[in-house]
Amino acid sequence: MQDIDITQIVAALIGLLSVLVTSVIVPLIRTKLTNVQWETVKNYALAGVQAAEIIFDAQGKGEEKLEWVSSYIESQCKKHGIKIDMDTIRIAIENAWKDLGLDTKHRTKEAV
Repeated sequence: MQDIDITQIVAALIGLLSVLVTSVIVPLIRTKLTNVQWETVKNYALAGVQAAEIIFDAQGKGEEKLEWVSSYIESQCKKHGIKIDMDTIRIAIENAWKDLGLDTKHRTKEAV
C-alpha cells in the first residue's frame, strides 16, 4: 500500500480556495452596495423620478422617463464612486415610483 502525501493534497486545496476567493468572492463583495450607498441611490432615484415627472409631463412617456432617470442615477453613482448595475437601478426607480405614490396615481387614472 502506498502512503499518500497529505502535504500535496493540502497545498492543492489551498490553491483551489485562493482561486475561488479571488475569482468569485472578492468580485461579489465589491459589487454589493453598503447601506449608506443604497440610501444614496434611493435618494438619486427619488430626485430623478420627481424630475422626470415634471420634465416628461405626458402620458405614454414611461420608457423615456425610465431611460432618463436610469441615466441620471448612473451618472450620479459614477461621480460618487458607487458601482451599480442596471438591475439595481431599475429596482431603485420602481421603489421611488411607489414611494412617491405614482403607482396608485396611475392605477386610479386607468380605472376612470
